[in-house]
Amino acid sequence: MLRFPNALLRYWHLLSLDAPTVAALWCWAFGRAARLRLAPWLPAALALGTWLFYVVDRLLDARLSPQATLQERHLFHDRHRRWFLVAAIPVTLALTMLIARMPGSLLLSYCVLGVFSLLYLGLVHLRSRLRGRSLSHFPKEFVIALLFAAASALPAWDEARRRAAGMPQQHPLLLLCPLFAVLCWLNCTAIEDWEQRRQAGRLRWLSGVAIAVGCLILPDLANHPARWLAIAAVLSASLFLLLDRSQLAAGGRRIAADLALLTPLLIVCCR
Repeated sequence: MLRFPNALLRYWHLLSLDAPTVAALWCWAFGRAARLRLAPWLPAALALGTWLFYVVDRLLDARLSPQATLQERHLFHDRHRRWFLVAAIPVTLALTMLIARMPGSLLLSYCVLGVFSLLYLGLVHLRSRLRGRSLSHFPKEFVIALLFAAASALPAWDEARRRAAGMPQQHPLLLLCPLFAVLCWLNCTAIEDWEQRRQAGRLRWLSGVAIAVGCLILPDLANHPARWLAIAAVLSASLFLLLDRSQLAAGGRRIAADLALLTPLLIVCCR
């Protein structure tokens, strides 16, 4: 009975659908937390762009990184390279049509973020060629966490800023966006540590920071819809601590690390 859900989750991960799911969910959740109703195509556009980014990243990893460092997702992308490239064509066309509908301010923000994302890809994969040299200490997990969190929060941030003609000092997104960035950093750090079999000091420290920050901002969000997203963030950080103590293999924990970021779904179901 467990074969079907296990296979479904495995291919959710191998087909690079995990990160787009997380990005689209949090994009929608940020909108709800800010009392906004974002157009449904905005999370969809974010999901398509995120998928393209991760496919490119994994294909480059498969070709440029040392064979010993590759994980199943990299090998899967390399084996099915042609199909991923074929699928990227309609995805790119659909994304282009959605981008054309974006407000100018949001489009400009994503263009700037896109430039930084391309710089990230260049530096990370140059590091693969220059391992052990000057780029060996490039903070990969921290940078991708910032890029991912920014991409997820931009639609709600831009809409709130345009409606209020500037972001008020007490706006809930000013509290929730940094908290989500810490969660993304925690996610990337956990995956890296589990796959490289490192000690869990960084993971536990970041989990503690996320839980503490979430608990600290909850009083400021009392009687506001944003409090549910802060609760979801605290729950996600707590799940990482449980996963670190679990008996799952690194591959299973890798999938569970993205599942742990889907906690906004639980909050919606409970309301």
